[in-house]
Amino acid sequence: MELQPENRSREDLEREFAQLAIDEASKSPGNARVGVVFVKDGHVVATGHRGELLNLHAEQVALQKARDEGATLAGAEVYTTLEPCANSRTARVPCAQLLVEAGVSTVHIGQFDRNPQIYRLGWKHLRDAGVKLRDFPADLRSLAAEANQNFAQNFTHGLGMSGGAKFDFTQNGGKFTISADELPSSPAWETRWGNCGASAIYLIGGIPGRVALARYAEKFTEIDDPDALDYASHFAEVPVGSIGVMRNPQGHVLCRVKKIEPTPDYGGGDHASVTIEWEIRLAEES
Repeated sequence: MELQPENRSREDLEREFAQLAIDEASKSPGNARVGVVFVKDGHVVATGHRGELLNLHAEQVALQKARDEGATLAGAEVYTTLEPCANSRTARVPCAQLLVEAGVSTVHIGQFDRNPQIYRLGWKHLRDAGVKLRDFPADLRSLAAEANQNFAQNFTHGLGMSGGAKFDFTQNGGKFTISADELPSSPAWETRWGNCGASAIYLIGGIPGRVALARYAEKFTEIDDPDALDYASHFAEVPVGSIGVMRNPQGHVLCRVKKIEPTPDYGGGDHASVTIEWEIRLAEES
């Protein structure tokens, strides 16, 4: 496939390569679906999807397939449905670094990773290495996000009468929705979180009557009737180890803050996140 044949524009071909990456993503097993396409001189050099080879990321798969074919990737363009990882907390070489070492010239990204340990860090790593960065067109970004929706929702939604999550409270408007189950009509609470410090975080309700701090309580079992708490404010400052409560007509969700990775202005690093565990208390039917 030529990059710019007379009857095709570069824009059309870029869309075609991005769509091919999305098609690859749909082949991924599990809920983390990522597809990658390597293009050089207008030709597809290699494709890959997450999980295609053992437990390798999509970029690793495509790189391995290109090496097996003896292809040279210097100057190649990469179309990936999800931002390449750049998480230095893992032992393996991050995908963003592998792409830099391969000498690729451009990376087209369909969606930034919602994982608080990665969000835009892969983008930054590539930019700092001199790699040109492009976004998928808006409609194809939506398709890329749809392909990876189940995985991305781990950082924006929680399901179940009890559970836990870790998410970036500086993204998505600080919103993390907790639902009793997957049904659209399921009782749900749109919890919102805001920057407060290195050892506490704001749980925000928007209007008085929605949020309370269960001061001194360390376990959910220590809270008898959540309605007995003080809901006079529209927010509560919840220290690490403490429990904030959000209520609505469907009942209450109790949220214990387990850990905070603060923003740089409070001594943190490149990542900001809060780790919580929750318990739902449904309202009694009258």
